[in-house]
Amino acid sequence: MKSRLLLATSLLAAVGLIAGCGKTTVNSPDASDTPSLDQAQVASVVASEPEVVEDGQFESADITSLGAGAGPGATGTLAAINPLCFWRVITSVERRFEFAFADSDSTGRPTTAIVTVHKSLAGRFNILTGVPGSDSTALDSSLSVIHKPLADRWVRRVLLKRGPAADSAACAWRVVATSGVKVTSRSATTQIASLRFQTAGVDTTITDPLRFFHLRRILKLEPGTPVTLTVTTLKNDDVVVMCRFGHRFRFHNNGDNTYTGVWQVPDLRQGNCPQPGPGRAPIFHFGVNALSHGTLFDDQAPYDSRAWLLPVVLAPDQVADALP
Repeated sequence: MKSRLLLATSLLAAVGLIAGCGKTTVNSPDASDTPSLDQAQVASVVASEPEVVEDGQFESADITSLGAGAGPGATGTLAAINPLCFWRVITSVERRFEFAFADSDSTGRPTTAIVTVHKSLAGRFNILTGVPGSDSTALDSSLSVIHKPLADRWVRRVLLKRGPAADSAACAWRVVATSGVKVTSRSATTQIASLRFQTAGVDTTITDPLRFFHLRRILKLEPGTPVTLTVTTLKNDDVVVMCRFGHRFRFHNNGDNTYTGVWQVPDLRQGNCPQPGPGRAPIFHFGVNALSHGTLFDDQAPYDSRAWLLPVVLAPDQVADALP
């Protein structure tokens, strides 16, 4: 809820800046050709639809347990520490918005807008460790916490179209698609090459989380259905984990640069998931996070991470072709 409020506040500040006041930085590559009215209207629409922008996942302090028996390369013979679990603490979030307009109509006004949302996340990556070679879990003197500086770059794109509103002859801006989210740590070497998604009747592979998902084509999940997720990275000793509120776990390392996890879809409409307005199909997010071996098993190695977060809805929910 806090991140949704900050998004709305930041975008409303952008509207104020476009109108001639405020301190928020707004980048528009074609600002000289784009009426400020369209920038203000687009910013206002995006601020009113936070579920297509905020993922609500990567700023969470949820704890991920590493467990044991994670397959080849799980710890490695040269592991300097024995990590038991990890969590993030985000202490600073800075937002920046880029507006790009295209497809002018006969009046010279654009009919397409892409808003790219950037966040700079700063904080600490925390690792609870035990004695190397042990599986100690008791909170005793054998445990310690290692803190590593965290600096992540978060990015997402939102596509809007301007056309006649459903209840008016006047033209209005509406959200028609949103991308997933890509989160990259500073100087990251870890890479995610693909994410394969398999469930009953669905087998799809994502290779670019920043491609647009048109609202009616967002992935649909059935509560209670098992979903097999297969992540391909460029190394065989990465650590790959699931990102979902209250449900984070480590994937099995297959030893061939692929990592597999099975997730049983809960009813995401329950609990602490943010909800849209009445009559609206809720959009949720889940994702995967790949971390370098050294991030977790070497107390001297820097934090090195990449994550992809994707929008989903629950079957048979349908999202409208455009919002609002």
